[in-house]
Amino acid sequence: MGGYAARLEAERFVGRRDVLALVDDVVGRRRPQRIVYVHGPGGVGKSALLRAIATSAEQAGRPVVRVDGRLVAPTREALRAAAAPADQDGAVLVVDEVDEVAAMRVELRDAVLDVVPASGVVVVAGRQAPDRAWFDGELQVLTTAVALRPLERDDARQLLARRGVVDAQEVDRLVHWAAGFPLALTLAASLASGEASGAPTSAAGPTASLDALLLERLGGRELVGVDPDVLDVASIAPAVDGPLLAAVLPGRPTRQGYGSLRELSIAEPLGLRTTLHPLARSAVRTRLRDSDPDRHRTLVLRIAAHLHRRAREGDPVAALELGSLVEDPELRLGAERSTAFYADLPRAGDVDALSVATGAGSARWFTRFARWCEERPGQAIAVRRVDGTLSGMSVICMASAMPPWAEEQIETGPVLRWLRDRGLLDVAALTHDTIILEEPGDAAVRAEVIRVGNAGAMAMGAVANPRYVFATASTATDYRGIAPLRYELVGELGRHDDERELVTLAADFGPGGIIGQMYELILAEQGEDPGAHASGAAGLGPSVVAALRRFHDDEALSTGPLAAEEGSVAERADAVRGLVRAAVDAAFGPSPSDQRLRQAIVRAYLDPAGGHGVAQRELHMSRSSFYRHLQRARDRLLDAC
Repeated sequence: MGGYAARLEAERFVGRRDVLALVDDVVGRRRPQRIVYVHGPGGVGKSALLRAIATSAEQAGRPVVRVDGRLVAPTREALRAAAAPADQDGAVLVVDEVDEVAAMRVELRDAVLDVVPASGVVVVAGRQAPDRAWFDGELQVLTTAVALRPLERDDARQLLARRGVVDAQEVDRLVHWAAGFPLALTLAASLASGEASGAPTSAAGPTASLDALLLERLGGRELVGVDPDVLDVASIAPAVDGPLLAAVLPGRPTRQGYGSLRELSIAEPLGLRTTLHPLARSAVRTRLRDSDPDRHRTLVLRIAAHLHRRAREGDPVAALELGSLVEDPELRLGAERSTAFYADLPRAGDVDALSVATGAGSARWFTRFARWCEERPGQAIAVRRVDGTLSGMSVICMASAMPPWAEEQIETGPVLRWLRDRGLLDVAALTHDTIILEEPGDAAVRAEVIRVGNAGAMAMGAVANPRYVFATASTATDYRGIAPLRYELVGELGRHDDERELVTLAADFGPGGIIGQMYELILAEQGEDPGAHASGAAGLGPSVVAALRRFHDDEALSTGPLAAEEGSVAERADAVRGLVRAAVDAAFGPSPSDQRLRQAIVRAYLDPAGGHGVAQRELHMSRSSFYRHLQRARDRLLDAC
């Protein structure tokens, strides 16, 4: 299927003759450059161009290495590992979505110089043009930058023709409407019909109206064969695959829906998974949140539950994706990629740089700190600016992984003994002497450095989802960067080392650790309060509606407020289903209007082969009318209970 899809895309690819000729000259060594850096706005066709270049290189017998910035963990080691296969003679390294590793662009530059042989070629694509840091050093003479523009009108017409749009009047309207953006043109070709009239325009230009265009046009012919529930999940989850869909839409056959999703013009492969184009994903999610906030909330909770399970099983990508569902930016715990900083391990010269910056090179505490950087580099996390210069450094690791000599250091020894006395060594992480070289008055920047360091510590394995984190520093340290995480002073751990007065602050992230707290934050933001589902007359309605949302999830039903205390998981879940069915039967009368309300509940939630999309089609309602109808049905059920 992958080969067929590649051939089909190659047949439909149009334009970009100048860029393809340039790359061909570079590959054929008819130009001195070895790197082509393509940049342009979202939807302009950068990814499609890179796939065409990769296909052409493969057909010419060149080894091709593809790197997707969205799949690279934000660490130097992960980036180097992704680029490593390009060390072959004549290799073509294709790096898409370079914006996702924007903070490590200098690391990418260095990896290209170190890994790719002189016979190789590198093609990079991102939204922003390469900055000055990229051109420092040898790459200045090796790189040629190409600004990708919207397609010319003739190429736009050819793109539509290759997708079956040939009516002259329709072509003229859609070419004008899409303003040369291939993403919009591709979507327009799929939606070309009577509904395509009235395409939105904007005085601000195509990039300003593209999101509105997608929002209004998703719902046309291309999406008829796509399960709306699968599409809704894809608008919330950063990426989807079969296991995620099975978990989020339990009891539903989703293989066909997932296959249809992968075939969409607005879908992109992400390794073995699929993601919607960011513009389309945002448009669909906005539509879902506005038209049915309850449905949006339900899917966020289900996706979070699945990612939480995977993250607890040790999947670092799942942990980052779980964090992306947290809405409060201050509480994302480093889940968002920074465009200004990235995490790294200590390098030669870092200790000297810290010594100069702090003026503490001769202090005994700094000598102790330097020992960590030199002897335990995996337990010292550096945060760097995009140009590779040091922004901060901190020691952080699990208490159980501390070296024997940590017992002798005043920064760590008292904390280790305190934890050992309470049996907490295996569930606690320690950090001390977080040195930040940014301006002291810029609290937001300092907080970002701390978040990047924390995320890097998790990504690089320095900490493994601890319940407790103990942070030790001098009383002169600025703690505002960790204020949102609610650290509290441990009074009995105050101490003095003859140079500094030290304090230790601790945060308890709960039994589920840091990953568990992220999950709890998502639950709280979505209004999931276990106390609101207490049994009794006042609380029965919310409990029934909560059970509706998880009707085919045995684990959730068996542990919910309606479940009995005895019996197997399946027995308790079946008993809850019986209660819910009885409540639904009692809530609606025999009138046609009541039965239509009941049908919406039954087909959307209770029937294994149902779902929101199925119920909508059977009730012959528009999407917005159906969700209003379903909300009335839920309200009736709440009142009846």
